[in-house]
Amino acid sequence: MGTPEFAAHFLEHLVASDNEVLAVVTQPDRPAGRGRVLTPPPVKVAALAHNLPVLQPLDLKAPEFEEDLRKYDADLFVVVAYSILPKNILGVAKFGAVNVHGSMLPKYRGAAPVQRAIADGLKETGVTVFRLDEKMDHGPILAQRVVPIDHQDTTASLLDKMVAPGIDALDDAISQLKNGCEKDLTQDHAQASGAAKLKKEEGLIDFNLPAQTIHDRIRAFNPWPGGYSKLAGRTVYLRKTDVVGVGECRAAQGVSNLAAGAVAFKENRFFVGTGNGILEVVEIQAEGKKPMPVADFMRGIQKHEGLEFC
Repeated sequence: MGTPEFAAHFLEHLVASDNEVLAVVTQPDRPAGRGRVLTPPPVKVAALAHNLPVLQPLDLKAPEFEEDLRKYDADLFVVVAYSILPKNILGVAKFGAVNVHGSMLPKYRGAAPVQRAIADGLKETGVTVFRLDEKMDHGPILAQRVVPIDHQDTTASLLDKMVAPGIDALDDAISQLKNGCEKDLTQDHAQASGAAKLKKEEGLIDFNLPAQTIHDRIRAFNPWPGGYSKLAGRTVYLRKTDVVGVGECRAAQGVSNLAAGAVAFKENRFFVGTGNGILEVVEIQAEGKKPMPVADFMRGIQKHEGLEFC
C-alpha cells in the first residue's frame, strides 16, 4: 500500500524478493501538470508493469474495500507513504500491517517527517519499520536504520538516501515475522514529536531568521512548497542556497553588513542579508520559469543595486 515514487522502490524490491506480492493498493489517479491530465500514481505504474492487481479505493472505510482485501487472504500488509488504515482493515491480514516511516520514531510522527527533520537542522534521521495500530505512527518498532543528513540534502535527495536502508529494515522486519522472533519494541511515547503536513505558506522566506535556519528550510521545502519571496516585483524560488562561512562556502568581501533581505551581487555571486549571517543563493527560479544559475538570472535584471526581497 503506497502512492509516491519513494513507495514504488519498495514495491519493486518486494516483487524481486522471495515474497509473493498479491495486490497493490494506492490512491486514485489525479489531475497533474498544466494540462491537468489524469495521471496514475507511481506505485500504480510500477504495479501494472508487473501485471499486479491494483485497488484504488476512494473510501478506506467502505465495506467493499474490506471485502476486496479479504479475497487475497494476505499474510501481511506493507504500507509505505499511504493513508491511515482504519481498525477493521488492520485486522484483515494474518500478521497485520507494517509501515515504513521516514524518521527515528517516536520522533517526527506525522505526514512530513523528512521535511521537518531537515527544517529543524538535524544532522541525522532514519527509517523505522513498525507495526501499525489505531494511532498515528504509534505501534511497536520492528527495525530502525540511521540515515545521515548532509549540509546540502533536500527532501528529494534525503528520500533517495532512505530507500536502501529502508529496504534493509523492511527485510529485517519481514524476516522477524516469518521466523516468529518479532522484537516489537514499544515506543517511548513521552519522547514523541510531531511532523505536521506542509502548508504552502510555510515556504515564504522570513529573512529576519538566521541564515542557517533559512538554508535548512529551503532544503526542507524542496521540491514543495519551495522557499519563495518577491524580488524586483516578481515571485522567485530559491532552489539552492548556502551559508557564507559554513562548510565549503567561502566568504566574499563587501557583504558582511547586509541588512535582512538586502541583496548584493559580487563577482557573479548572489548574497542576501539575514537576521544572523549571510545567505548565498546558488540557484533561483522565477515563477513560471525553469531553475537557473544566479548569474543568468541577474543578467535579466537591469538594475542590481538596491534590490531587496520583500
